[in-house]
Amino acid sequence: MQTMPEVLDAKQEPKARFSLLFFVGLILFSMVALGAILAGFTNIPWKQATQRYSAVFDEGVVVPEVKENPFSFRVMSFNVRRNFDSDGVNKWSRRTSLVKSLFDKEKPDIIGMQEVLGPQMGDLMRMLPEYNPVGVGREDGKTKDEFVPVFYRADKFNAKKTGFFWLSESPEVPGTIYPGAGCTRVTSWALLEPVEGGSQGVDILFLSTHLDHVSFAARSKGAMVIRLKVRDILSKYAAKDRGTAVILVGDFNAEPEEPALDIFLNDMYEIGKPVMQDSRLSALMAPEGRKIGTFPSWNSMTNGKIIDYVLYTPTPFKCIKVGREIAMTATRPQSREDKECLRYILSRGSPLNLTADTYRVTIDEKTRSNPTQPSDHRPVVVDFRIERPRPRALSRA
Repeated sequence: MQTMPEVLDAKQEPKARFSLLFFVGLILFSMVALGAILAGFTNIPWKQATQRYSAVFDEGVVVPEVKENPFSFRVMSFNVRRNFDSDGVNKWSRRTSLVKSLFDKEKPDIIGMQEVLGPQMGDLMRMLPEYNPVGVGREDGKTKDEFVPVFYRADKFNAKKTGFFWLSESPEVPGTIYPGAGCTRVTSWALLEPVEGGSQGVDILFLSTHLDHVSFAARSKGAMVIRLKVRDILSKYAAKDRGTAVILVGDFNAEPEEPALDIFLNDMYEIGKPVMQDSRLSALMAPEGRKIGTFPSWNSMTNGKIIDYVLYTPTPFKCIKVGREIAMTATRPQSREDKECLRYILSRGSPLNLTADTYRVTIDEKTRSNPTQPSDHRPVVVDFRIERPRPRALSRA
């Protein structure tokens, strides 16, 4: 026999169940209604509306994740060897078809070349009709003697500014030479903006150079001139609302342990990171290895020295001096440069990264045993990627 309280509980059970279901239904209806209101006010789908609503927190800002395809491009550095009749089977007229085949195979987006004489420049322009050239002869700033040209794909980049400077005590004066150098040296540069705007807000300052082959001092001084001129170019021409990554390629006539390399790769701003990185060492992948020589001097069956390089800045160069702000510490920016850099970063949600994905020294096994080679140098090819890392909360300083 049931007691009175048990009888009452049994009678109230259906009512309690109904009340619970009603309460749950009310909650679900309210959530759907709230989503509809948000979607209506913002004129965006429900899923995006809830993402936007949940993207703002009291202690900082979280930018909704931007899933954009990274901007990828391929760079080549290639000393094509000037035309010497004394090269015999390797004189230029015997090599042009091999050089063209190499370009066709690798399909670089930007090329920096060295030791290009005027007639060779014409041949290269005919080989590469889809590229725009930037270069002058080193002796007169026009057509006399060697060029160190930049070629860039016209369908992928626009040149915002181009120019040249000489590795001397008077960099703006054509034909000048540093005391003790073996010959006149020039550097060509192009400030490039991707055509389709897919570069994640970063322009590219691309430079092609050829350091001296005789003097250690001239190589080091030339490197210092390049470093100073890069800062000058960025100060004058780099956009204030975009990052500008720097890529420097060329024949440095210096092996990795030489001081000339250290001028580019040291931590001159004392921010705990080098100004530039050597793609040979920092690339994520190097399928053929990182110790392949770039200068076999026509003997393709030997390894040779490493003297050709592709260097780059792994973060937008305009912010490299304030690496502590790039790391998003709580330190308040003090200088005008710090504030500009931090404002740039905040306006984008996060810094933009330039990554070297793959480093290769090109060796064609099909022609390796041939008496005629494309050049006495091997091309260096690097695949780069510019992307925006996943956004994260930015703490208020």
